[in-house]
Amino acid sequence: MGRGKSILPLTVIPGREITSDTLFLAELAGSVPCSVCFDLGTGTGAVLENASLKDAFKVGIDLSIQALRSFDRAAGQPVQCSVSMVSSIFKEGCADLVLANPPYYTVTDSRHSPDPLRREARQGDSLLLYRFIFAGAHLLCSGGCMIITGREERIPGMKCGLRAAGFSRIEEFKRGRVTAVKAILMR
Repeated sequence: MGRGKSILPLTVIPGREITSDTLFLAELAGSVPCSVCFDLGTGTGAVLENASLKDAFKVGIDLSIQALRSFDRAAGQPVQCSVSMVSSIFKEGCADLVLANPPYYTVTDSRHSPDPLRREARQGDSLLLYRFIFAGAHLLCSGGCMIITGREERIPGMKCGLRAAGFSRIEEFKRGRVTAVKAILMR
């Protein structure tokens, strides 16, 4: 983890490995009862495949059509869409759980991967985290839950963005080098 390596089998797309972030997010998701779940930045859908979301309608959103081609439709419905367009495409308050493992490097602070797909999956601009949070807030009904994973140094920014978007009851979880934040939307 952290260097693009995984102990689990790789997907068919380099840079889209099943990482400890993915598995931790899937585990946390399984502890939240829900009927409709969105995974923002789903990639190949590994979070939805590994989460125990019984009888939930699941939607995986990603910008990469190549990643979505590997999405297993048994895990949910893949949708090609940028997070900045979520509020234009999906009805407000249609979900009770939103998951996200947003890119964790900004263009200015990342070590650039020579692989363009890996670079695309791991890098964004400085406001991308907040686009993920506000897209999640748009999708969630009042009382709905958002869970985001990220690097420990990004947690203060995550919490600030969540509070600005109307979330409360913010909890932090940590496993090894992976940190997650779980919050409830109060409208």
